[in-house]
Amino acid sequence: MRRGLTIGAVVCLLGGVVGWGELRPGDHSLGVEVGGLTRTFILHLPPAVEGGHPLPLLVVLHGGGGTGRKMQLLLGFDSYADARGFCVAYPDASSRPGDLATSRWNDGRGTEPSSREGIDDVGFILAMIEEIGRLVPLDESRVYVTGASNGGMMAYRLGCETCGVFAGIAPVIANIPDPLFGDCRPCAPLALVAINGSADPLIPLDGGEVCEGVRFGCTGGRVVSQAESVGRFASANGCDPHPVAEWLPPRVADGTVVERQVFVGCQGSTVVAFIVYGGGHTWPPLPGQLPVAGARSQNLDATRVIVDFFFP
Repeated sequence: MRRGLTIGAVVCLLGGVVGWGELRPGDHSLGVEVGGLTRTFILHLPPAVEGGHPLPLLVVLHGGGGTGRKMQLLLGFDSYADARGFCVAYPDASSRPGDLATSRWNDGRGTEPSSREGIDDVGFILAMIEEIGRLVPLDESRVYVTGASNGGMMAYRLGCETCGVFAGIAPVIANIPDPLFGDCRPCAPLALVAINGSADPLIPLDGGEVCEGVRFGCTGGRVVSQAESVGRFASANGCDPHPVAEWLPPRVADGTVVERQVFVGCQGSTVVAFIVYGGGHTWPPLPGQLPVAGARSQNLDATRVIVDFFFP
């Protein structure tokens, strides 16, 4: 079912309800009530918000067991936001009290605790965006979402199940969950930039069982391949099904090399994919968050790629 921004909610700071024009540049810890639950997120506003002009928004989704704050500290989006004039939202997945390991998005695999508990994370993200638009001037034609791993699969779910909300998505170390793929009909135009590692031991590049052979820290499920995932969005945008591939010059000799795939002839938005050959389950150039994540690559800066793609 495709959805748009139609969900009502209440946003509040720890000190009370906030209204239009009350938020200043910097970080704001906010909560939004959705489905009887108070869901939390950090909103980073650039200095440009004081100009009163509508600004773009980037939503950043953490991986399984993570938090929005951790993504904010690790990835470095805020400095780009301040320089280029866009807002960044870092939402938190639901979790059981005192058990951060259960902080996981209902990404469509059907294996996450949030899925079994019926958590509507699509509804939460839409409600959050709607409320941000009530608090600050927001360019609703330039709302984007990125995410890593479980968050990357959630980004794919948002791209599959919403229409007219996002201008683009950027899944990192993620493919489309198999249960979603058959009904995934992206609404063009919807730009996509995807980043995968060829040696990812958790999300197989060619599809299949998630975390096969990994005993801890993963809830399993199945995904389709990187080619099928990216191809679904290329098809929706009317692109040639066969991308033009090129190898990027390596920055360091760390055993990885990056291929950029550009889909041409698109009638809608741009579709680009990066495959880090030899790279594992990591957000380049950062190391993995799990011992079994595999090799990092310093031959790509995923944050910079995403910023340049959405906010050139």
